[in-house]
Amino acid sequence: MEITVTEHAKIRMQQRAITADMLDKLLEFGEIRFNGKGTEIVTFPKKVVKNLKTKLPHREFVSLEKHLKMYAVLSSDDELVTVGYRTRHLKMH
Repeated sequence: MEITVTEHAKIRMQQRAITADMLDKLLEFGEIRFNGKGTEIVTFPKKVVKNLKTKLPHREFVSLEKHLKMYAVLSSDDELVTVGYRTRHLKMH
């Protein structure tokens, strides 16, 4: 899937210290859920984290571990709208 990164998302990535590599891991291994507002949210749910722990080399998993609360919002035309870290439960409709 080819993603276009909006200017807003670039700014948020810089502000929140989210690297392109971390975003790639989220988009590769994360779970996409529709939020009912025309966008998709990509997260690392518990079952994905458990799977990552076995798939990735230990050192790579440890470096990613502190970023497991990261999320990305994608528009319906595959644009990265924003990224951030969950501080509470994300509501899905």
